[in-house]
Amino acid sequence: MIGTRGTTRRTRWRVGAFTSAVTMLLAAVGVLVAGTAQAAAGCAVTYQVSSQWQGGFGANVNVTNLGDAVNGWRLTWTFPAGQRVTQAWNATVTAAGDDVTAANVGYNAAIATNASVSFGFNGSWSGTNPSPTSFALNGVACTGGVGPTTAPPTSTPPTTPPAGQSCGVTYTQVGSWSGGYEGRLTITNTGGAAISGWRVTFSLPSGQSLSQGWNATFGQQGSQVTVTNAAYNGQLTTGGSTTAGFIASSTGTPQAPTSLTCTSS
Repeated sequence: MIGTRGTTRRTRWRVGAFTSAVTMLLAAVGVLVAGTAQAAAGCAVTYQVSSQWQGGFGANVNVTNLGDAVNGWRLTWTFPAGQRVTQAWNATVTAAGDDVTAANVGYNAAIATNASVSFGFNGSWSGTNPSPTSFALNGVACTGGVGPTTAPPTSTPPTTPPAGQSCGVTYTQVGSWSGGYEGRLTITNTGGAAISGWRVTFSLPSGQSLSQGWNATFGQQGSQVTVTNAAYNGQLTTGGSTTAGFIASSTGTPQAPTSLTCTSS
């Protein structure tokens, strides 16, 4: 009987120890899963030109946080037509060319879920003054919806840019109206060395014709358009970019240009 009781006690102790170990393991797994969860992020931006005069304008920007609360914010956007901020309030605004960053000041850093913050600025313009079309809050695009803080990459980025000089170009339609539209070209140095100049060519669909352009020299022969850098935006470091814009007439629904190419020098 004594031997049987000793065996029973040892068996119970082993079962209890195993149960405790499993409980601790599950608790650790629970902590790991909780640690990998992503915070929800989302935002909506209203950009409004409050006043405009020859060569200048005033604008108000309202940012609504649709995701989890944030404490400290940075709103970024790109001006489509070479506008520049000259004075700002309720935010600290800096710029690198057309790329603008507005950061919180001390008293408006916190934005609760579904709460908003506003700031304003005065700016300069020439030619046209179209509104920016996209914004990002703390690196997350403001689409009016909510998603994870970091979107999964769609492809693996190259570790190093290709050697030599090269450039790429993308086209964005900024706006349209009856009989015309506005387009923006973004030229990027995609090579491994700085470039001192660039040249873009593209074809306009039938029924379209250039009316004016800015931040570059535009020329058109038939449907073929040639765009050459201005004196102040030809030099681009590796990964650097600049923009040029134009207005074109159209006899129907505007169609995107085709056969876009970029040549660097």
